[in-house]
Amino acid sequence: MVSDGWRDLGYKYLILDDCWLAKQRDPKTNSLMADPSRFPSGIEYIAKYLHAKNLLLGVTLGYGTMTCSHYPGSINHLELDAKTVADWGVDYVKMVACHSAQNTAPDGFEKFNRLLNATGRPVMLLCTYPQYDYWLSNFNLMDWKRLQNNCNLWRVWSDMRNNWESVIGIINRYKLRNDVFPKVAGPGHYNDPDMLVLGYNGLSNDQKRVHMGMWCMFAAPLLMSDDMDNVDQFSASLLRNKHLLAIDQDEGGHQAEFVKSRNDVQLWIRKLDNCPTGWAIACIYTKVDGGPIAFSTNLDEFKSQMYSISGDNFELLDVFTGDRFKDVRLTENFTISINPTGIMMFRIIPFHLITSS
Repeated sequence: MVSDGWRDLGYKYLILDDCWLAKQRDPKTNSLMADPSRFPSGIEYIAKYLHAKNLLLGVTLGYGTMTCSHYPGSINHLELDAKTVADWGVDYVKMVACHSAQNTAPDGFEKFNRLLNATGRPVMLLCTYPQYDYWLSNFNLMDWKRLQNNCNLWRVWSDMRNNWESVIGIINRYKLRNDVFPKVAGPGHYNDPDMLVLGYNGLSNDQKRVHMGMWCMFAAPLLMSDDMDNVDQFSASLLRNKHLLAIDQDEGGHQAEFVKSRNDVQLWIRKLDNCPTGWAIACIYTKVDGGPIAFSTNLDEFKSQMYSISGDNFELLDVFTGDRFKDVRLTENFTISINPTGIMMFRIIPFHLITSS
């Protein structure tokens, strides 16, 4: 992560997902323990090692009686487990809601957040209970303000899979809840579409662009689920793309809004704060067969409930190629070619800001 430059790009967290725990708690203290065969020096040692390299450590805990993979859960030990991970020097906790009564999760996760804060250590908290089915059919069951106040990020859909159906399924979930998701996201509290799976073989290059591009449009946490020694060159180029990372990490934290669908093309817009009145736009061609579409549009078409592009002249920056299209007017039609299950994505820079962008 350091020698290959990932840390300096912003990929600073090393997160242990499920199965890092020992099968039983410490018989004397009842504290959680790391699997002694896999982590013989313990989690505190790993945290110190990572911190010395300006990296951060995350672990996965289970709110219920067990984690999803049947390791010790925290429901009867929330205070002890919060203190344990803080004492170890953990920086990030993913709390899963497997093996728990779903109607107890909002109270339980809020309590765990209070207990984490009481340790005095700043720990980022990912809450997964919003991904479960008991509320997905009726968003009125979710207390979004409570979620914002107690979770730094939260899962909104089922686990990411290494295929196009999963990628477009998550994007369509954001499209369906366009009335809610952009309004509740912002600095310190984000919707989480789950991990990036670019380094595997289930997605075409076009689909990988959609995956990475839209996660950046969503202001999502970019969590790579990859064998870092074997990430292919194309996937690595997306993960390292400075234009995409700048959009994702824009300090305003605005999430993209769905604008409309036309001719099987989804239009999205995101407000950017890293230059005044800047935007990013994306066009996804959702058909899975046939040839490329020649799609004609103009910047004035990208009007959503929250955002619209204003101004006279603009430069369009293709975030994948770096190509720039100058002196584009607001209502001037332009035509782009998009492959099936592909994307075109641009940063929109007002003409008077081009020299400083």
